[in-house]
Amino acid sequence: MSLAELKKNNLRWVNISEATKGEIDFLRNNFNFHPLDLEDCLVSGQRPKIEKYEDYIFLVLIFPVYNRETREIEPSEINFFIGHNLIITIHDTKLPPVNELYEKCQTDDEDSQRLLSHGSSYLLYEMLDKLLSYCYPMLDHISIDIRTIEKQIFAGYERKNLSELLITRRNITDFRKIMQAHKNTLKKLAAVIKDRNFSTSSKIKIYYNDLIELSKEIWDHLGGFKEAIETLQDTNESLISNRLNDIMKTFTTMSVVIFVMTLVATLFGIGAPGTPFLNLPWAFWLILMLLIVVAMGMWQYFKKRKYL
Repeated sequence: MSLAELKKNNLRWVNISEATKGEIDFLRNNFNFHPLDLEDCLVSGQRPKIEKYEDYIFLVLIFPVYNRETREIEPSEINFFIGHNLIITIHDTKLPPVNELYEKCQTDDEDSQRLLSHGSSYLLYEMLDKLLSYCYPMLDHISIDIRTIEKQIFAGYERKNLSELLITRRNITDFRKIMQAHKNTLKKLAAVIKDRNFSTSSKIKIYYNDLIELSKEIWDHLGGFKEAIETLQDTNESLISNRLNDIMKTFTTMSVVIFVMTLVATLFGIGAPGTPFLNLPWAFWLILMLLIVVAMGMWQYFKKRKYL
């Protein structure tokens, strides 16, 4: 089983990565958890939620993870069982902060003393703080992408830049979907933690309020990114549309000039009596010069009228 357990300072932490039926059976046999909560731990893609019971809290949260191969921001779920002197984390291996914190508690006595001596609520706060902070490098990456896209658009690469623009907009949308329910869920969690008194720290309310502010800050960043990328997409589409309009105006002008030249050539080609130049030995060259003059005259006319 991919299960690790740590006991220190009267606090028990069970950390489960990539939970299977074996790990869930272990929890079922050793703890008095609701069967539906245990079943939820085997199902991914849930919405964030919090369930309150007499002796424990069941918490489900989803955090963003950047997939470097597909260049997508994907959701990664983590489940918590929080009780007096007990915390159980169930997650996949996509969220490094949880396993890193667990390893730190195992190997560093100073950090272990700090993290495990104030109850399960304080340890939960540290994990959530690390997970929310884990979002900031992704926010920085999106911010850099937006600035790069803006420079490329105004450098005249709007067509080549279209795919990058759409990828960035998709990632912002997915990021927002993942973080949308965090603020309300953390507010509910803070209220429950206060009532249950799962921590020995007197500042636990301040800590959880800090988490709420952190989630608000992330949400505000995403809101700004959403407005920026939508504005850039509108600008990009306008530039493409204007360039296409210019191309269409050029082709339309050329077709009109060619039509007039064809009409003149057709009139001379009829060869009706009285047609000028036909009896002259250099008639072909005169007619050709006339067509060139007509074409240049019309082109200058359209240019003066700013049709080109």
